[in-house]
Amino acid sequence: MKNLIRTISLIFFGVTGWLISETIYYLGERIFRSYHAILIHFILAPFVFIGLSYLYFKYFNYTRPLATAIIITLIVLGLDIFIVALLIEESLEMFSSVMGTWLPFLFIFLTVFITGLNFNDQTLGR
Repeated sequence: MKNLIRTISLIFFGVTGWLISETIYYLGERIFRSYHAILIHFILAPFVFIGLSYLYFKYFNYTRPLATAIIITLIVLGLDIFIVALLIEESLEMFSSVMGTWLPFLFIFLTVFITGLNFNDQTLGR
């Protein structure tokens, strides 16, 4: 039961971050041009994951920072592949954009990892 709760908490934070990020992109695309929507998403997505990872590490902290960053990034990647690319766009073309796809994945990974490291350092009194 304990492992199920741990798994669900990671999935929750990954899916929630993805939903917020996709909402930012969707609204940006409706208000601005596609390039500006990508830029807004590129800038704001890491902040979304800083906030969510802070909450995760403060209240749950079931996994180490590296494992958490890998798992959450893979959740976001998987949702982008199966929901956005294959179901909505019916194309994997979105993965040809470094700034629109690959850099946000990198920054999601880094922000979750660094937030976890910083939070663990603060809670350990370092």
